[in-house]
Amino acid sequence: MILWTFRHTKPYNPNDVCYGRLDFDVSPTFSEESSLAIEAFRKTHAKPTRLYSSPLLRCTRLAEKVSEATGLAIEKEDSLLELNFGTWEGQKLTAVPRTEMASWMQDLRGFRFPEGESFYDVDKRVGKFLDTLPENGEFLWVTHAGVIAALQHFACELPDKEFVEGKFSYTMVNRFDLNRNADGHYRGTFTKIHDGIQMPPLPLG
Repeated sequence: MILWTFRHTKPYNPNDVCYGRLDFDVSPTFSEESSLAIEAFRKTHAKPTRLYSSPLLRCTRLAEKVSEATGLAIEKEDSLLELNFGTWEGQKLTAVPRTEMASWMQDLRGFRFPEGESFYDVDKRVGKFLDTLPENGEFLWVTHAGVIAALQHFACELPDKEFVEGKFSYTMVNRFDLNRNADGHYRGTFTKIHDGIQMPPLPLG
């Protein structure tokens, strides 16, 4: 299987709060960001046959542009939603309880955010959806950092100590080359095709 992933463009987040399931619209740089990413994707001569998108606005807006470029209909898929940060949603990271922040720092991917998910939970739901896709297909996902990182970790053996979720650029495009293992799960490698606008460092102090 060939799987192409687009991360969404920069969201409009003027208060710089934690967002996963918050449905932010895109920033004024949307047009330039999306155009550059799609142009880089076109140069690969990719031929996906289905286009899946997270249902959140920051993804569907980009998926609409990708749909125009590829002629593919958008299929909204809840499995491609960003991690649910629970009680952290809408808060500045510097405002969350210090005890919770300390617990997260000790286990970045395994910590379950209060009333939300852990990154391991994202691995499971993304993996479950990925396994439903046929091995001889070529697909495109417009999604979030947490979902793309999940693919890199569970399918491509990126170690947990490399916490990449907070380092991805907006509109990053990746290609995943995946095959089923003996247990029927997809495993393989990935290649970055395009970098967009780099995120600012997470204020983890």
